[in-house]
Amino acid sequence: NIQTGVASESWRARAGEPDAASKGQVRDVVKQAIASENSAVAQTFGAIFGQMRVPMALRHIMPVGVMGVFCALCIFLMISTDTTYIHSWGSILIQDIVVPLRGGRPLTPRRQLQLLRLAMVGVALFSFVFSFWFSQIDFIMMFFMITGALWAGAGVVITCGLYWRRGTTAGAFASLVSGAAVALSGFVAQKTWVPHIYPWLESHGYLPAVKRIVEGASKPFEPFILWRVTPDAFPINSQELSFLILIISVSLYVGISLLTCRQAFNLERMLHRGKYTRPGDRVFVRAPLTFRNALSKLVGIDSEYTRGDRALAWSVFIYSVGWGFGSFLVLIVWNMISPWPNLWWAHWFKLTYLIIAGIIAAVSTVWFTIGGTWDLRLLFKRLAAKDRVVDDLDDGRVIGHVSADDVEMVEKIEHTGEEK
Repeated sequence: NIQTGVASESWRARAGEPDAASKGQVRDVVKQAIASENSAVAQTFGAIFGQMRVPMALRHIMPVGVMGVFCALCIFLMISTDTTYIHSWGSILIQDIVVPLRGGRPLTPRRQLQLLRLAMVGVALFSFVFSFWFSQIDFIMMFFMITGALWAGAGVVITCGLYWRRGTTAGAFASLVSGAAVALSGFVAQKTWVPHIYPWLESHGYLPAVKRIVEGASKPFEPFILWRVTPDAFPINSQELSFLILIISVSLYVGISLLTCRQAFNLERMLHRGKYTRPGDRVFVRAPLTFRNALSKLVGIDSEYTRGDRALAWSVFIYSVGWGFGSFLVLIVWNMISPWPNLWWAHWFKLTYLIIAGIIAAVSTVWFTIGGTWDLRLLFKRLAAKDRVVDDLDDGRVIGHVSADDVEMVEKIEHTGEEK
């Protein structure tokens, strides 16, 4: 094999095909040439050059038919993901911004649906225009991290609002605004660092001070955090920015809520528990913690889980903790004692990401196809039966910290003392 490899490389060199080192040199030369004219375009070229390695490799690895199936699958996943994002951001725009700004004044169901549809069209148009003009300068997953962090404060507000009685509106606004402001600032800084910020700092003599502050801040955490002020990229990556945003959002939400909270919030009323349980709703009974059910509670299994739900929950838990985390620990200890050769790692990745992943994919495809078809049939059956009453007050409005469709029920319970 070694002789064959050497002969192959020799033939390629004689044939004029560049090897990996030559390709790297060509990339650097091209990037430097572009940078002499436009540093921002050179940064984009370097990012796209690295990202195109996997698609180009797959083109040579996969047969023609398999490659076509893979591309079709990517298109299907892209469509399903984009529609979900469009629906999510469009509904956030109307339900979390427009409706609260109306000060409790209701919208007709028809008008609200029209606004939701227009918002989703607007999100789709913005996505198209933004993607048309925006040039990628970072890894795709890093881009997801920084764009997702724009609304990271919402996750903090939802989580703390559902599980903490001391949260306030002031704390929520502080968390949302700070998270969005830091994320947007970081995004703009990453995009403009190479063509504008770094040259400006250098020309005005601020670069040594900024370098001393930024690199000094990361020094206690090295080598886990390594911030370096260079002309090639913004020193803080998107993953680190997302972590900082979460820390800032949580700190502001908790701190300002503690300063402004005058009375503990009624979570039972919001979550429809106890005397606030709606007619016809199942009453959730919390089982006491015992030695026998401690592990089930850790997994998240409760009395509402069916037998199929339990099987799914246990299988995911065993695979994630037993195989995922367990094998991770074994690999760390083993390689600390006796490092693996490259061939062993190749077999490990083949087993983990091809064989085991393929088995799970085959089982999940059959399982989800049968279950999804059954549930979809049940959904249309229930919609056709019209066995539920449509409540026009259930439009997302909150009046006096109470959902608009719950106001009458809450007043009846709290002011007259009458319980269901």
